[in-house]
Amino acid sequence: DKTIKHENKKSGNGVVAAHTMASIAPSKGLSNEPGQNSCFLNSALQVLWHLDIFRRSFRQLSSHKCLEDSCIFCALKNIFAQFQFSSEKVLPSDALRSALAKSFQDQQRFQLGVMDDAAECFENILMRIHFHISDETKEDVCTARHCIPHQKFAMTLFEQCVCSSCGASSDPLPFIQMVHYISTTSLCNQAVKMLESRENPTPSMFGELLRNASMGDLRTCPSRCGQQLRIARVLLNSPEIVSIGLVWDSEHSDLAEDVIHSLGTRLRLGDVRNRPGGEPERGGRMG
Repeated sequence: DKTIKHENKKSGNGVVAAHTMASIAPSKGLSNEPGQNSCFLNSALQVLWHLDIFRRSFRQLSSHKCLEDSCIFCALKNIFAQFQFSSEKVLPSDALRSALAKSFQDQQRFQLGVMDDAAECFENILMRIHFHISDETKEDVCTARHCIPHQKFAMTLFEQCVCSSCGASSDPLPFIQMVHYISTTSLCNQAVKMLESRENPTPSMFGELLRNASMGDLRTCPSRCGQQLRIARVLLNSPEIVSIGLVWDSEHSDLAEDVIHSLGTRLRLGDVRNRPGGEPERGGRMG
């Protein structure tokens, strides 16, 4: 398996995507001239281009809600065509950078010349693609078969607290997740603990590691019986692509090598998230 890892050294998030066969797509670089600060966008763009499932599915789309010079769909189509057909080894991402800045001007995100977050850029590009091709449905309930972000990337989950002492449970809260974010510090700390408790790494270790590193804060029992509970997050589907966003605690983290050694290229989704009925999924892969 080929693992693609990109990180944004300024704001602290990275995005990891792994797939089960090496990409056969033409490989080209993207320019980032002094002052452009486009490395975060270029990282997200390279991930999308080298994901065969996304690239081939996106190629088949044409009809969309066009916003002219602020149309991320058109700009992405253009840069993908250059990736495939251009004889240049280094390509400009200016059109997509400009469309991204105009699309998020109200939020003051991803603005020209300003460094931003690679993983959040990746996630927001996916959601803008949804907007361009499936604007008639809301982001959290989209079931359109042609919507690549939701059909290929979206993890459909609900979270709930269940008390093993008194049996009380909170109301399930459903949500959609495009990127599963993990603290690199928590990831490395949990990796050390897990390796200390076993002689050799196991195939399921990476999934278990992600689960342990994702443990949230304790919550009070819904019936206030006195127990402190962790939220259970239940995965309801099996997305073709699972994206892991690495959250760095500082701009100058010294954990890069440890993080790389902690990464795996295969995982069972049931090791990362609970499955309905408590049964782990046997064949899940990070895509």
